[in-house]
Amino acid sequence: MFSSDPTQSAARLLTAAHYAWTGGQPDVARLLLDRLGAVYRDPAIRSHADLLRGELELRCGTAARASARLLASAGAVAGTDRALAMSGLVRAGEAVCFAGDQYRYAEVGRRATALRRPNDPPSMELMGSLVGGVAATLRGDHERAGPALRRAVVLGGRLTGSALTPTALSCAAAAGLVVAVDGAAHRLADRAVALARERGELSMLSRALELRAVAEYWLGRHEAAAETSRDGLRVARATGQANCANVHLGMLAVLAAVRADRDTSLRRIREMGETPTPGSRPHALAGWALAVLDLVDGRHAEAANRLASLARLGTGRGQVLVQVMATPYLVEAAAHLPCRPVATAALAVFDRWASSTASPLRRALSARCHALLAPRGGPEAEQEFQTALRLHPTEAGTFERARTELLFGQELRRSRRPRDARTHLHQAREMFTLLGVSCWAEQATTELRAAGESVGPPDLPAARLLTGQQLKIAELVAEGATNREIAARMFLSTRTVDHHLRNVFHRLGIRSRTELARAFATGRQVGLASDR
Repeated sequence: MFSSDPTQSAARLLTAAHYAWTGGQPDVARLLLDRLGAVYRDPAIRSHADLLRGELELRCGTAARASARLLASAGAVAGTDRALAMSGLVRAGEAVCFAGDQYRYAEVGRRATALRRPNDPPSMELMGSLVGGVAATLRGDHERAGPALRRAVVLGGRLTGSALTPTALSCAAAAGLVVAVDGAAHRLADRAVALARERGELSMLSRALELRAVAEYWLGRHEAAAETSRDGLRVARATGQANCANVHLGMLAVLAAVRADRDTSLRRIREMGETPTPGSRPHALAGWALAVLDLVDGRHAEAANRLASLARLGTGRGQVLVQVMATPYLVEAAAHLPCRPVATAALAVFDRWASSTASPLRRALSARCHALLAPRGGPEAEQEFQTALRLHPTEAGTFERARTELLFGQELRRSRRPRDARTHLHQAREMFTLLGVSCWAEQATTELRAAGESVGPPDLPAARLLTGQQLKIAELVAEGATNREIAARMFLSTRTVDHHLRNVFHRLGIRSRTELARAFATGRQVGLASDR
């Protein structure tokens, strides 16, 4: 490790610290950095070390301190290593967003602009485009944000050779999420996950999984998002990344709440403990989850207050990006209240973003929100609901389409149009049943009864209640295979098989493997094996 040349010894210590952090050993990395700081005072070495300390602080410590350290260190190396300085600014931007200090992103954006040159290599251009695009988004300048972020996505898809890294792919995926190209963002995040695993870059794996989970949320793949977040949580805990772990816990809480799974959502929030700082991303995700549970229980004022507090619009403080994601729930809660100024303001922000994207889902959600805030029983509400249904993707976002059908049915029933309402309520009930979201399916059933229809259990073939992967697992269980054997045959983890099998039992109303095997043998679950 040590050499007679102090500079060479310092470089070796710094390299060892980088390797320790990359391999998921933050405590070892800190020890090496402490040893380096106690012996070597060279300003260049110190700046490089401080960039690493800042990243450690971002993932494992206090994000507010991380942003200050990263900004200072990026400035110190800007004259000698622009690429390293730009990567420091990317991390500084993550830190200010994590802490809820988005107003400070403007400074990150200004510094990134000063670093850029016309002929920058692709990885440098990608990072600069991401920072510039996010800075423009946060100040509401979507005309500039869109092209910059799309450029980052395109560059991410073209990376090769030494430029192809989990960090670069994650930057491109983050850009894709901000500009709402969910499919591209998911592909980039998935590549980042695979590459991080392949190279053993555990320090980046949890972040890449976080981005993939958010993409899966927007794509309507809630079960996949939950599985990805559980994976990210395991990695974050194993590598000492407390902040990343809390983000995954927050995402799991939101996903459970959206599916009205109160016990799981509250358990995930309790797992965070008292560590999330007020205003931080995990704190906001927990607030979002609690607000959705309030909404499910009809506590509309409480839900609206929680969601309105996620960010203080116009100040750059709080979790602006989380509040934008949660805006459809804020509007739904506010629609039941006499005073709606905060929801109207939040929807205006959501609209400007949604209209700047090419995402049919974002525009469908915007139309649904306008329908909810329109005068009840008037033509505007019906027109906006019809627009939302026309825009909803038929394959992606099935859950959100089902929610729109339910809300439209409720509006029609309360406007004394029960016959028209029943069409949408039946659609909602069937979709929620297929998704295995029993609470929302029950709400649709309640609305159908209120609309004058006698409703029994949904008459759906069991095969339609299962995804293709769930059906394959069910068949293998019926044949007598163990979960370990199924995992090996389907190239899945045993945890994933366990998770899918629990969902199979829930959706089919079956309590044991024996019942499942008997169902296949006797054919009582019509269509279980034959309707594939």
